[in-house]
Amino acid sequence: MFKKYLVKITIGISASLLTAYIGISVIAANLLSTPTRIFDAKAVSVFSKSPEDINFLAADGVEIAGWFLPSKLNKKAIILVHGMNSSRTAEMGGRFPGFAAGLNREGFTILMIDLRGHGQSGNARFTFGITERRDVIAAVNWLKRRGYQPKAIGVLGVSMGASTAIGATAEDSDIGALVTDSAYAEVYPVMQQNWSNVSGLPNIFLPSTMMLGSCLTGYDLTMSKPVNEIGKIAPRPVLIIHSRSDPFTPVNQAYVLKSANPLSVYWETSATKHAESYNTNPQTYIRKVSDFFSQNLN
Repeated sequence: MFKKYLVKITIGISASLLTAYIGISVIAANLLSTPTRIFDAKAVSVFSKSPEDINFLAADGVEIAGWFLPSKLNKKAIILVHGMNSSRTAEMGGRFPGFAAGLNREGFTILMIDLRGHGQSGNARFTFGITERRDVIAAVNWLKRRGYQPKAIGVLGVSMGASTAIGATAEDSDIGALVTDSAYAEVYPVMQQNWSNVSGLPNIFLPSTMMLGSCLTGYDLTMSKPVNEIGKIAPRPVLIIHSRSDPFTPVNQAYVLKSANPLSVYWETSATKHAESYNTNPQTYIRKVSDFFSQNLN
């Protein structure tokens, strides 16, 4: 009798724990796959001339918002892509617009976009670059409709935006050159390293959260592996920027990307925060990026 009672208690406790595990994982998956919206309309004040507010549709119908800063000095254009839970106004610790203004002064046309689910763009869940690449490709198509030629269009992406840009460049041969800043080679190892700090949950919840996140988005989120795509970009030029002390995306992720595309150029910085190499030395950063695109865009 006691054994049956003990078995029932054990089953009950196990069922309760499993229910709690699944429930917490569902909540975590929903939060993980839902971007945080950040947008500061006042950031436009850094530009000497206000950029044009634009909107266009990605291939799957998601509306993408952005700023367009033309240049009369040449017909070379750069698309700037922010990272996870950021926007065209919030990336680089809020200094993304200042960086864009600097590149514009160097003679480049600039198109800054908010990835889907971010900033002022249409609603969508995270897929860590799997669907977000459509936003970048749509931006390329928008520029081409405005008269910019294939191979005269470059892309610079930061953090998740960098990994997104790798996928877009691999798929779209009209992108002439690529700069990645703080990109990951594979998303899952980076998630494993940062999961507890970001979510407040033990790592035991990560596999179930990623699985349920895949159910919510319709895509296997663990398959975000830019390392499998960056080699396809060659022989088009790639500049990989990464900090040796990046606390979020370890520098070995950059080494893996470099190995996968031996023709790429690698620049290692001393930034102590994730995706803030520009903030460490803005003038040097702008010069490196400007020289790279000047030399490699037609």
